[in-house]
Amino acid sequence: VQKYAFDYLDAPVKRVSQADTPLAFAKPLIEASLPNVGRVIEACKAVLYK
Repeated sequence: VQKYAFDYLDAPVKRVSQADTPLAFAKPLIEASLPNVGRVIEACKAVLYK
């Protein structure tokens, strides 16, 4: 998106992905490191409401 539509963007592209940690075996640790709805919404608000 940023490559082809840079002139039309009001804010930089933000990537929402897994935390920069090794993936654990314990389910609570996996859930803590993977993106979820709350993190996606938080990232959208951080970019949109500047």
